[in-house]
Amino acid sequence: MRIRFFLVSAVCLALTGIAKAQPQAHQVVFDPESSTQRVEFEQRITGNEFNDYLVNGQAGDILNVTLTPSNLSNNFNILPAGSNEAVYIGSIEGHYVKHQLAKDGDYIVRVYLMRNAARRGETSDYKLTIIKHVDGNVPAKIMHPSWDQDGDGVNDCENDGSCDHTIDYTQPKPKTAN
Repeated sequence: MRIRFFLVSAVCLALTGIAKAQPQAHQVVFDPESSTQRVEFEQRITGNEFNDYLVNGQAGDILNVTLTPSNLSNNFNILPAGSNEAVYIGSIEGHYVKHQLAKDGDYIVRVYLMRNAARRGETSDYKLTIIKHVDGNVPAKIMHPSWDQDGDGVNDCENDGSCDHTIDYTQPKPKTAN
């Protein structure tokens, strides 16, 4: 009898975990009257939860997506709707992307916690900014030259692993006391 109770309890817990892992879906609606098609979301996820943001676009449109998380294990991917194959993987490529859409249709920006944090039930508060450019006139984020001492075009922090998502690398590097 105890084993049966244990098995029933385990199945119920597993099903509860599956139910919690269902995405919260958010339709991204841009103001057609606005010259800047920009939307911001401030949300929270915990454990295996993830949020999907559905963006409609045309081939050639450019999505600028920026994630500002409180937990560095919080990332996002971009997937064509109906596909499990990501066209952008934030855990590999970072918390900012300027991505040109390859074809017309819906795209999903999926915000999630990496497995290490999800298993521990960690939480992340985040701000997600999605900007859609339809005219090809995309402002470029340019790294200030003071962050590239060796002149190779790569931020020096990439070489030593010291990059910090809270720093605006478009601004001059602060002087340090000697």
